[in-house]
Amino acid sequence: MKKKVQLLTIIAAVLFQPVSSSVFAGAAGGSDVNETLGLMLTWQQDPTTTMTIDWHTHDYDGTVAVEYKKVGDSQWMSKTAEKRPFPFSEWVINRAELTGLEAGTEYRFRFHEDSGYRKFRTMPENANEPIRFATGGDVRHTRHMMELTNRQAAAYKPDFIVWGGDLAYADGLEERLYRWHEYLEVMMNTLITNEKRVIPVLAGIGNHEVRGYHYSNDDHETREGIPPYTQTDESRRQIAPYYFDLFAFPGQPGYGVLDFGEYMSIILLDTEHANPIEGEQTEWLESVLEERKGIPHIFPNYHIPAWPSVREPDGSNPKLIRENWIPLFQEAGVRVAFENHDHAYKRTYPLRDGEINPNGIVYIGDGAWGVYTRPIGGGDDPDFWAYHGKNPWYLKRASDERHFIIGTIHGPHQHFLMVNEDGVIIDEYPRTPHLDVDRMNLAEPWNLPRQ
Repeated sequence: MKKKVQLLTIIAAVLFQPVSSSVFAGAAGGSDVNETLGLMLTWQQDPTTTMTIDWHTHDYDGTVAVEYKKVGDSQWMSKTAEKRPFPFSEWVINRAELTGLEAGTEYRFRFHEDSGYRKFRTMPENANEPIRFATGGDVRHTRHMMELTNRQAAAYKPDFIVWGGDLAYADGLEERLYRWHEYLEVMMNTLITNEKRVIPVLAGIGNHEVRGYHYSNDDHETREGIPPYTQTDESRRQIAPYYFDLFAFPGQPGYGVLDFGEYMSIILLDTEHANPIEGEQTEWLESVLEERKGIPHIFPNYHIPAWPSVREPDGSNPKLIRENWIPLFQEAGVRVAFENHDHAYKRTYPLRDGEINPNGIVYIGDGAWGVYTRPIGGGDDPDFWAYHGKNPWYLKRASDERHFIIGTIHGPHQHFLMVNEDGVIIDEYPRTPHLDVDRMNLAEPWNLPRQ
């Protein structure tokens, strides 16, 4: 059996071997405006024809622009950036949204003639060829942890990354500005392929983006001086100042949907951080899912899990998610949802109406990209976990290790490969014959061994 496990591992490693990545730190310093301090690519509209480029510099007078052209073209085009303040900082955010691009096309871009160039790629018109993305959450406890997982994920050359909240762990506080500076520098230096293609990022909101962690904590000491929550854009911005200024999508109010042509929709939701789950957000979600009937790939991504691996599942937020959102996911035909927050890895059985059902939704994640992990079942309610023997009925697999998820869509098909910070494949869904993890002589059914 040992030889068989080793053989399966070797085959899996060969078939899913990522290509190596390298750092391309980018623009050379000169005057303040020419020194690129941070770089982030994302989208605000259809990724098949647009790209939003944010780059961070010291403050300056006048205007700056990004130059771009299709690979192979000789003529550069130019787009003037919108200048935005960087919260609590002398930095500024330069934001340029490029529109009218060609689908499935690689472009070069630069900030000035001497800066060197990087690349970006628009998404294809359809999923006739495989499309690959990485996802996870709870991104940075330490620089080293974030860098390590970033590099492993970038080595798979994903088309984009989705992070489900708890990004820089700054809690919206001015004295933690340095965490965002470091976070953005790490992004710029690691989320780039050895062909100089920058990997775009979509980022949801978590409790550590928010002063006081949750929208309703008006009496929390970190919320001193902020008016009570009134569901206005300005109050939300004050509650989560870095998040709403640094990330172009989803913008206000803090949840949104991004449509990739007519084949995929990524939905970022807010689990009681700048918005309540019930009411307006749930009504919006119902409308969004109704409008997207027929889209083959719909992926909700949110911070606090409905089906946690560490904390007990009867907390108020998990119950609210199960009561308000999951029936809508089921009705819309969602197959996989991504959850975070617990600092562990988990994959549930397919679940429908609170029971294991082969036609149900699989919940994957639990947020351990670049953070210290927690033991499975080591949560807030010892009595619950003692009763369930640290193996709640809904968990198919779980382990306390940092990881990322590589999702692939191809036509109507979905596939997910889970990889830890050392580059080791720790899980796969759905199973393929060469990686039959259930036969690897596991000591515990929910704990996959390191290989």
